[in-house]
Amino acid sequence: MSNQQNRRDFIVKPLQVAAATGLLGTVGSALAAETSAAVIKPVYRSLGRTGISLPIVNMGVMNADVPGLIRRAYEIGMRHFDTAAGYQSGRNEEMVGRMIKEMGVRDRVIISTKAHLKPQELTFSPKAASMFRTIFEGSLKRLQMEQVDILYNHIIDSVEMARATGPIEALTALKKEGKTRFIGLSTHRGGLIIDEAIKLGVYDVVLVTINYTLANDRALLESIDRAAKAGMGVIAMKTQAGGLAKPDRKMPKNLPPESQTALLKWVLRHPSITTAIPGFTTYQQLEQDFSVASNLDYTEAEKSFLADKAFVAEAQFCRQCGQCRPDCPNQVDIPTLMRTHMYAVQYRNRELATNTLADMERGTGLDVCRDCTSCQASCRGTVDIASKIAGLKQLALA
Repeated sequence: MSNQQNRRDFIVKPLQVAAATGLLGTVGSALAAETSAAVIKPVYRSLGRTGISLPIVNMGVMNADVPGLIRRAYEIGMRHFDTAAGYQSGRNEEMVGRMIKEMGVRDRVIISTKAHLKPQELTFSPKAASMFRTIFEGSLKRLQMEQVDILYNHIIDSVEMARATGPIEALTALKKEGKTRFIGLSTHRGGLIIDEAIKLGVYDVVLVTINYTLANDRALLESIDRAAKAGMGVIAMKTQAGGLAKPDRKMPKNLPPESQTALLKWVLRHPSITTAIPGFTTYQQLEQDFSVASNLDYTEAEKSFLADKAFVAEAQFCRQCGQCRPDCPNQVDIPTLMRTHMYAVQYRNRELATNTLADMERGTGLDVCRDCTSCQASCRGTVDIASKIAGLKQLALA
């Protein structure tokens, strides 16, 4: 798309939405009417017991570095913006805060952020609670806000991490103080962690990885239903299994455009899921993702894509089950390495990949793999573990 087209879209398309919602005067409405493009009226769903109602498609800001995307997302109808303290070393929160303040819409949007402690820091001591609070206070400053709507305990991928009292103490105290309206956890291992979150009874929201490659994971789908029944809001992430790019750069072609809407619709056709937060990084991707928000019926092209079972194998999406770890004589944290590879290759977010590696406890990450010449780990699914680890070595991330 040319720069001239991008500029025209940036000016005209918000006018279309503004005219439809009564935000423009007669002249503006006439100008918008000339474009003749349809305005999407999104389906809304309730976020568990929070009382919040959200469009079924919103914005995961993690990979975005174009401020105008936030403005456009709001103008076409998105109302939830998700970020984290660690995204782009805090710059992502700064961008979100700056744009929301500039637009003057803080009272009309739902803002979530996340604080993450390394596994070795997730202790049961008061120090962990203090560390968690310090991270979040930095988030408030960067966001230029006194309160967020949802604060997550981020990357909780074991029962022990979910139970760690330090973060829970900080979260419940911050909620009581009014610095966050609701609290939640984010996880890549939903089938295991969601049930633990339900037992703990302190979380209002869960942010969970779910996509079509996990369609046969009954434990995950059933845990999501149980969470919704218990009154927890369920928000979906990684809905498109890494996006348009294939997980291996050697593969001859990327996925067709209809793959993205098909994958997103598949997730949102589960009524227990309130909304999805795809991580688009361009205006075209934004509009493509939001196009499903008013109608989840599959097109013929989407049906054809989902019927092609080769996609699941080719996607090589790591379901983070951890069954491969015992294969490794050094007990390397292979699931985190696979997630790191996705960040580096499919997300093309080298900084996030580097930070993810840095968070790993020494002796469990790529530092061990560097001297290994024969990977013994085998995926119970379709992931080529050895190839991805070799790819990470070549990228020299750490």
